[in-house]
Amino acid sequence: MFIRNLILLILLASCSVAPLNSNNIRFDDSFQNLEKYELKKCLSNVNETINLSELNFDLTAENITSQGLEFNTKYLGSLILEIPIQEKIIKLKAMRMNTTNYISSNMADEEKKRVKALILTDICKEITKHVYQAT
Repeated sequence: MFIRNLILLILLASCSVAPLNSNNIRFDDSFQNLEKYELKKCLSNVNETINLSELNFDLTAENITSQGLEFNTKYLGSLILEIPIQEKIIKLKAMRMNTTNYISSNMADEEKKRVKALILTDICKEITKHVYQAT
């Protein structure tokens, strides 16, 4: 019984730490490790060499109510995609709107992280389209 559970635990642990094959994806210094991981995970099927640079996230608050309790936040994300084999350099952008009723709290930070992940997913889909467009 113990050995069966130990084997199952080792199997699960080895699957969870399997490295993503991303030798063909190059990042500049504007990417943090979490952002690199999200993009590597999403672009795991891309076989062409691509260069990603100048990642930028901006946010703006709009439409604050008179009580200052609820506002709309616009998140903008952009990066530059270079596909050397196709001789393409493209600036990709994505935007998300979010209505929130908390200005400064841990919930706002978690919401910001979630929206950033969604923006990276949107950009990843665009990257995939451009890479496979010519093939």
